[in-house]
Amino acid sequence: MKLKGSLLKFVSPSSPREMRLSAAERAASEELQPEDEVTVLFVLGFDKDPGLADAAKKSLQEYPLQRLLEAMDAPLDALVIKKILDLRGGDDAVRIMAALNPGTDDATLMELASTGPGEVIAALSEDKELLAAKPFVKEALKKNPLTTGSVRAALLEFKPRPAEDKGKAAEQPKLNVDLTDEKRANADEHSIYKIVAQLNMGQKLKLALSGNKSARSLLIKDSNKMISMAVLKNPRITEEEVQKVALTKGTNDEMLRQIARNKEWVKSYGIRVGMLTNPKTPLTVSLKLLDTVYEKDLQSIAKSKNVPNTLSSAARRKLDAKGKKG
Repeated sequence: MKLKGSLLKFVSPSSPREMRLSAAERAASEELQPEDEVTVLFVLGFDKDPGLADAAKKSLQEYPLQRLLEAMDAPLDALVIKKILDLRGGDDAVRIMAALNPGTDDATLMELASTGPGEVIAALSEDKELLAAKPFVKEALKKNPLTTGSVRAALLEFKPRPAEDKGKAAEQPKLNVDLTDEKRANADEHSIYKIVAQLNMGQKLKLALSGNKSARSLLIKDSNKMISMAVLKNPRITEEEVQKVALTKGTNDEMLRQIARNKEWVKSYGIRVGMLTNPKTPLTVSLKLLDTVYEKDLQSIAKSKNVPNTLSSAARRKLDAKGKKG
């Protein structure tokens, strides 16, 4: 693999052990961009010094998810991507970013296309230049059990245009830092909308997974469910943002199910109440939450005309039962 000259001092056997160990233990993080740091950790994982190699492997295994997604937004060596997938491939966000990274090799791309989550299917199936340049992606997508009938039909009908046959998959530029840097999240909504409107499916997915609050607040309302649901996988999304999603009547039921599956989020009383008062929340979810709210909120739900009758009736029964016990 090729390595930037500026990174050699962190990995070269001729460099002082202290310098290499510092990098392996992530003490040099401030000097390195995320994509450079994960590359350094990968290389140091093969160091002949067992203690140093183990430290590097541990650091890569425990690498902060948000910083990892930032690293994967930049082109990475195929070997680094494969190692990240070996260590962190259970996370959908990591698999999505790997599928969209221009450094991913064909074998890995084929595996991701045939087994990846819905977001991977959506992004790859819409990338016509990629499908033309790498026909195996189309075949792999057709084998994915999560590929819907409509996507499968579109893949069967796809025929590359002459200009695409000899072309190569278009490189997706690194996203505008204003939309990924949390400290610079005050761009006005109109400006963000203009930027996002120019992005393709893959770029929107990247932004949904790694974008700042301004980007998240726009993409959470995207008409494409794949995009809006990907925002919930963004490691930087806050409890306040999730509560707002739970309260919003226009939130689709799949997003509400996704919120309910997150044990940390449902610890929040505000999120639970938001889910209960949202008419879109599936009854299988809301009925379980009734036992977790205070009596005053139970009374509100019992009187509400905005929730399903089944839920308000269940709330009244619980209140009646409490009254009898009292």
